[in-house]
Amino acid sequence: MRVKLSYTVEQEDILPEAAKILGLSSDDMKHAIDMFQTIQTELTGADDAPANTIKALEMIEDFRKALLAVDTRLQEITEIIDGYDDLRRGKLAPPPASSPAADPYEPELFGAD
Repeated sequence: MRVKLSYTVEQEDILPEAAKILGLSSDDMKHAIDMFQTIQTELTGADDAPANTIKALEMIEDFRKALLAVDTRLQEITEIIDGYDDLRRGKLAPPPASSPAADPYEPELFGAD
């Protein structure tokens, strides 16, 4: 199961942080490229053996999973960049420098006063 994480960085660090997050996909991208080439080799078969279609299908499924992982990461980066652009254009107000937090243990009072 995939879950969404959230953390904060300084405004000037948004794009460098996005680049770091994108870099986390380098293994998946390399794997996808390797699978792309290996699938082609498997489908053409060796000189003395025909193509193994079962293996090729398994490899294609693996290739698709690697592409999905990269695509998911690209979507996350797109959302970060869109948010950054909105912030720069003034569409989003930056979070307040400090806001007094309500006491989470303070009971709410209901009823007639």
